[in-house]
Amino acid sequence: MAGTARHDREMAMNAKKQLQHCSDPVEKLRLQCLSRGSAGIKGLSRVFRIMDDDNNRTLDFKEFAKGLNDYGVLMEKGDVEACFKHFDKDSGGTIDFDEFLVTLRVRGVVLSGALPKQPCHF
Repeated sequence: MAGTARHDREMAMNAKKQLQHCSDPVEKLRLQCLSRGSAGIKGLSRVFRIMDDDNNRTLDFKEFAKGLNDYGVLMEKGDVEACFKHFDKDSGGTIDFDEFLVTLRVRGVVLSGALPKQPCHF
């Protein structure tokens, strides 16, 4: 288990470093979750399930913004709006919960704990 804890710390430290130089709102959200360790995105999903008042597995902008705030994600209002628009694939005013989580997950994380060295772009 020591390797898992070390991996978790390394991932969190790398996310915090990358967050300092990132301007992409979606990547900022992803990195803020990862800076909490491997359970960061899972924790955010738990908060969003609680915020989904009508249990329809979708979030409107108000639920989305409140969920981010309750989870302690620090973002400017414009960045929150940009993230919402990015996750709202059909521009219907709601985010599908499963699509949100799939889009938010980091792809290509290597086993050493390093995050992929990609520029912060959509």
